[in-house]
Amino acid sequence: MHGVSTETACQLTVNPFTARLLVRDLALDPGDTLLLTAGASAVSRMVIHLASERGVRCLPVVRHPEQARALTRLGAWPVTVSSAGTLPGAVGDLVEHGQVTAVLDAVGGALGDAALRCLRPGGRFVSYGMLSGRPLSVHPDALVFRQVSMHGFWLPARMERLDDKELSVLTEEVQEAVVRGLPGLEVAERYDLADFGPALDHTIRHGRDGKILLTG
Repeated sequence: MHGVSTETACQLTVNPFTARLLVRDLALDPGDTLLLTAGASAVSRMVIHLASERGVRCLPVVRHPEQARALTRLGAWPVTVSSAGTLPGAVGDLVEHGQVTAVLDAVGGALGDAALRCLRPGGRFVSYGMLSGRPLSVHPDALVFRQVSMHGFWLPARMERLDDKELSVLTEEVQEAVVRGLPGLEVAERYDLADFGPALDHTIRHGRDGKILLTG
């Protein structure tokens, strides 16, 4: 693809399409607020970039100050918390009435539950990951009285609902976003195919900033 390196192009099939479709499906308006768990992830950084272009205020949830500083440079309003229980209070310090328009949750478990409590009445909650390995606890009153809507997102299933024309348009949008400098495609290290063991070890290293690529 013109203007895109091979190292970037090899990362295009999942995360950029996920981010673009998440932002499209939420269809948030300028001034709306979006809370993102796993806020420093590649997908979150892409969503922040795309949603901020629409005037959406993005609140990525992170655990470390250095992550918050990096996300601030992207135009986000990071929420740094040490535990799930402190999330609603931290969001309340940043958002009027402590309630957000929508949540993108990649974690589930206690943090997902806390993010759900931050939604305003009629807000939207989208689950697209299960990093904690724990389920969400949804009380009926959130659905009945607060009229919160909850949806799941899985890229293969979402892509299956696109016809050829829609897929072509989406692909062009992703390519244009990448050429314009979509974040989240940084490379932390390159390994030869024969060194896949050390490469796998590097993927779980704390503080890794970028993808690990195998070359050969």
